[in-house]
Amino acid sequence: MKNDLIEARLRRDEALNTFLSADKSAYADIEADVAPLRQQLTGALTQAQATAQDVLTADNDGNSGRKKGQRNQLTQLLRRLIVGLQAVATSTNDARLLALSGQVSRLSRLPETAFIDEARRLLSLAPERSEALTKRRFTPEHYREATALTAELRRSINDGRLNDAEGSTGRQSLERLIKQNARAIEQLRTYFRVYELDEPDLWARFEAAARVVNRGGNPGSAADAK
Repeated sequence: MKNDLIEARLRRDEALNTFLSADKSAYADIEADVAPLRQQLTGALTQAQATAQDVLTADNDGNSGRKKGQRNQLTQLLRRLIVGLQAVATSTNDARLLALSGQVSRLSRLPETAFIDEARRLLSLAPERSEALTKRRFTPEHYREATALTAELRRSINDGRLNDAEGSTGRQSLERLIKQNARAIEQLRTYFRVYELDEPDLWARFEAAARVVNRGGNPGSAADAK
């Protein structure tokens, strides 16, 4: 469930909870049916609100732009290294080194962890060929910079993985609470529908409170409301 939908459903649950608490006298004849559902809605909403902020921010470490920039820098350095290794391998007729040199085009297709592993593997080939690689435009300074970027990216990925794990567990609980409230609202709609013909204003107030409204005041889709 996307964050904006979670937030919209929580706003819906808050609005409906306020309506049910404020207008008890208006629906006194169905209070016996509504009371347990109102209690359930209030309890679940309280739990959801207590965890929502942490859950909605846990998977956003704020470093996505920085990580993308670091990966781009490292990719350019690894490109230098791959081209240099291929040149050294061709010059020395070293078929094994040529096979180990990898392919520049493959770097952009690798997921984060595999990219880091490939960077470490390629960099491990550099120290013993430092002089030959320097002549092919991959210098010791390039090596140091690439090694530092690899270590930094690896730390960022590990930190992000911890955040994702925490966010995932909390998110599942939050989504369960929101879906539980959605089921309660469908039951409440069944009870309040008795007012549709005789007390349309009350029915309209209930429907307005029970509607998912996205940011900007736009009503949600039918799928969002369920």
